[in-house]
Amino acid sequence: MKNNRHLLQIWFVFKQYIFWMLFFQFLRSIFLIYNINEAQGNNFIEIIRAFTAAFALDNSAAGYIMMLPLVLGIFKSLFFPNIFFQATKFYHYLIIVIAVSISIAELPLYDEWKVKLNFKAISYLVRPMEVFQTASAANIIFGTIAILLITVLAIIVFNRYVAHKKYAQTSWIAALAHIILLPVFFIWGIRGGLQPIPVHLSDAYYSKSYFLNLVAVNSQWNVMNSVVKNFKYKNTNPYKFFSDNDATNTVNEIHHVAKDTTIEVLNTNRPNIILILLESWSADVIKALGGYDSITPEFDKLASEGILFENTYGTGGLSDEGISAVLSGQPSLPSVIVVNQPDKYVKMPSISKDLKKAGYYNYFIFGGQLNYGNIKSYIYSNDFDEIYEDKDLPKSLYRGRLGVHDGYLFTYFVHDLKRLRQPFFAMIFTLSSHSPYDQPSNTKFFWGGDAQHYINSVNYTDSCLGAFFKQVKQLSFYDNTLFILVSDHSHHSPRGWHPYAKEYRRIVMLWYGKVIKPEYRGYRIKKYCTQTDLAITLLKQLNVPSSQYLWSKNLLNPHSQSFAYYAYNDGFGWVSDSNYFAYLKSEDRLLFHSFCSQNDSLKHLKYGKSYIQKLFDNYLNM
Repeated sequence: MKNNRHLLQIWFVFKQYIFWMLFFQFLRSIFLIYNINEAQGNNFIEIIRAFTAAFALDNSAAGYIMMLPLVLGIFKSLFFPNIFFQATKFYHYLIIVIAVSISIAELPLYDEWKVKLNFKAISYLVRPMEVFQTASAANIIFGTIAILLITVLAIIVFNRYVAHKKYAQTSWIAALAHIILLPVFFIWGIRGGLQPIPVHLSDAYYSKSYFLNLVAVNSQWNVMNSVVKNFKYKNTNPYKFFSDNDATNTVNEIHHVAKDTTIEVLNTNRPNIILILLESWSADVIKALGGYDSITPEFDKLASEGILFENTYGTGGLSDEGISAVLSGQPSLPSVIVVNQPDKYVKMPSISKDLKKAGYYNYFIFGGQLNYGNIKSYIYSNDFDEIYEDKDLPKSLYRGRLGVHDGYLFTYFVHDLKRLRQPFFAMIFTLSSHSPYDQPSNTKFFWGGDAQHYINSVNYTDSCLGAFFKQVKQLSFYDNTLFILVSDHSHHSPRGWHPYAKEYRRIVMLWYGKVIKPEYRGYRIKKYCTQTDLAITLLKQLNVPSSQYLWSKNLLNPHSQSFAYYAYNDGFGWVSDSNYFAYLKSEDRLLFHSFCSQNDSLKHLKYGKSYIQKLFDNYLNM
C-alpha cells in the first residue's frame, strides 16, 4: 500500500471513519466517568455494553460527518490534491471542535436536568450570558480547559495517524471509489441499512438503566436529531394518535364537569394577591408533602394554616415553561418552547391581564435577569404596571452569580408593597435555589449526594420566606391578602427519581392568608393537578371570567376531574387518582405505568394521547 497511490486514497477514507468511531467512544468514556455515581447498581458487563450498544448511532453520526470528505475526496483525487486535502483536514478540525463542545457542555447539563444536550438547551445559547451566570466558576473553567485540551489532542492524533500528506495525491480510481462509497456511507451509515425504518434513537437503548442508555446515545447525533425534530414539529403534530373528532371528544370528556360550581374558600372576591413563584422547589424537600424533614420548616408552618394542594405536578422542567403554566394556564410540550415564540404567546390568556381588567394593579419582581428563557418579553406582554429585575434594583442589595438573593429581594419587596394601590397582584420570582447555589448562608445539611447544594439552597429560601411573612404580617393590607406559593418546576433530589417519573415531577402549591375562611385553613386538596390549574381555580374565586383558559380546571369544583399531564423532551406523563403512565415517543412505548385494570389502561392511554394531540394542535394553530 505504501507505493500504491490508489489504495492510499481509499485507505484515507476509512481512516477518517475509524477515527470518528474511536473518538465517539472516547467522548462517551468521559461522560461515563464524569457521572460514574449514576452507574451504581449496575454490574461491570452491563456498563461496558453501552459501548457496543452505541454502534448504530455512532455509525450514523460518522456517516453524516463523512459525506463532505467523500465529496472533497473526489475532487482531491482528480485535481488540486493539496487544496482539497487541506480543506478536508480543516473540515475535520471544525467537527472536532463542535463534537468536543457538545460532549463537554452536556456534563453539567446532565447534573442539572438529567438529560443530554438537546434543542431546548441549545436554544438558550442565543443568550450566552445566561450560561455563564448559571454555571459555576468551576464548570466554566473545567469546561473551557477540557474543550481546548481535548480538541488540541484530537487534532494532533488526527494529523499524526489519519491525515498524512502522502494522501494528497491524484487517482482517478480513488475518485471512482469515493463516488461508490457515497451511497454506501449514506445507506449503511446515516440510514443504518436497508431496513424499512432508519436508525433511531431507541437503537442505542439496551438497559433498564436510564443513565446507561444515555451513555450509549451518541451525543452529536442526538443534538442533530433534536434540532431537526424541533424545526419539523413547528408545523407538524408528531402526536397524532386518533382522528381529530375522536381526540376532541375525548378531551371534552376529560374537561367535562357535571356542574359549573366552586367551593368558595375566600371571605372576599377582591383580595390583594401575592404570588410567590419558587424556583425548582420539589415536593421531596417538603415534609408536609411526604418529603424530607427539617428542610422547609417555615413552609410547613404555612401549610398547616393554608390550603395545600397535595398532588401538584410541574407541567414542564424549565422556568419559562413554569411561568407560562402559572400565568397563562399553558401546559408544556415535549419538543417546543412556547415562550420563545412571540407570535404564539401573545395569543395566550394571562391571569395578570384578566386581573388588570378587574381593577388590579400588577407588579412583578425578580432578582435576576429576565432575559433567561425569553421570560422578559413574555412578562412585558402581560399587562404588568411595574416590572423589576436585577438591573432595576439598588446596587446596595447583596448579589450572587445570578442576581439579588432571596433574603434581600424579599426585604426590598416588602418595602415596595407598602406603596402599591389596592387591590394589587404582586408576583415575586425567587432565584437562590437555582444553580450555582451561592446563597449567603452556612451549610446546614451535609447529606444528599449531588443534591446537597440544592437542598441547602431550598432551606435558605425557606428561611427567607419565614422572615418575609414576619415582616408582611405587620402591614395594613395583610388581612386582605391571599398568598399563593407555587413551584415553577421540580428538581432532582436525594431520592434519585427518574426524571420522567411522576415522583420527580411533583411540586409545591399552597394558598395562605387571613382571607381564607377559617374552616378551610389547614385544608388539603387531593385532586391531581398542575400549575396550569391555578388560573381557573383562582379566577373562579374572584368571579372573573375564565373560559379562555382551555387547559385549566377548577380544583375547588367537586365535579372537576382529577388528573395531571406533564411533558419532557421525549414524551409525556399522565397521572390520575389510581392510574399512571409515562410515554416515550422515540420508542413508542411506556417507560412507566400502573393501571388498575385493562379497561383503565385503555381508557387513560386514550385520555393522555388525546390530550397531547389536541394540545399540540392548539399550539400549531396559535
